[in-house]
Amino acid sequence: MRVLQIGHGYVGSYVRPHLEAAGHDVVVCEQNLQRIARVPFAMRCRYQELAFNDFREFDVIVWLAGHSSVPMSVSDPDGAVANNCLDLLKLARRKLASTRLIYASTASVYSTELGADSSAPPPELSESETKLSPVNPYDCSKISFDALARCFAENVIGLRFGTVCGMSPQLRGELIFNAMNRMAIEDGCVAVANARAWRNILFLDDLAGYVCRLVESADTLPAILNTGSLNITVGDLAQSIAAFHGVPIVVKPDSKTYSFRMDCRRIQALCGAPRAASIAERCAEFKASYPGRVKAIAS
Repeated sequence: MRVLQIGHGYVGSYVRPHLEAAGHDVVVCEQNLQRIARVPFAMRCRYQELAFNDFREFDVIVWLAGHSSVPMSVSDPDGAVANNCLDLLKLARRKLASTRLIYASTASVYSTELGADSSAPPPELSESETKLSPVNPYDCSKISFDALARCFAENVIGLRFGTVCGMSPQLRGELIFNAMNRMAIEDGCVAVANARAWRNILFLDDLAGYVCRLVESADTLPAILNTGSLNITVGDLAQSIAAFHGVPIVVKPDSKTYSFRMDCRRIQALCGAPRAASIAERCAEFKASYPGRVKAIAS
């Protein structure tokens, strides 16, 4: 397949080599020159500058260029709404109807506030159970595009990412699994707060496998797919990471936070189950790649 990958940051720099290894011709669109310094086929520009004819040669567009976190969106709310919703909608409408657009959405649209008396785990929500009560520009922009794409664009598939984790050529060190492993390696402990909160974790290798299979699929795909590896509490994740590294856990005060679990059976039925790897195995892979080999980038 001829693939246009928009964005080459934390996720994109990991996904692109997997698409190429699967035999696809990948062209990257990225405005940051440093991120595409060693990419064989790349266009240095904003995707908003691409014209209709620029999309005609591609079978699939993989969009990984969003305002990708709550802090980034809060610091630039107008930019988040433009990038994650309005500009992306213009792209979806400029492409050919036959060109598949796979874009990064977010699982945070399922979040509920963790209460002081929350003892039972939240339900594993399916793609139809979005919480329509966004509390920040990030969630608002993502939910809005998910809804608009269904009415105003064709052949568009949103992947509701869990919390993406794992080693990448452009590491985001603040993400929960990455941050806990970095602290264990560098500081000899794992700090944890809000241990009762649930998260869905999405490991990069599972994400890359899902994207490759969706790029190759000849079937008509659902408009939204929950995309994750496993549901786990923050406390259980910390315990597993601390046990692997043989370091103590430092308990921090709880704060206002969110909690959610996702039902990912639909994407697993389409693409297969995620790799059967324990948290300890994931930690070992992270540790083996960590020292001095990557540059951590801010969110």
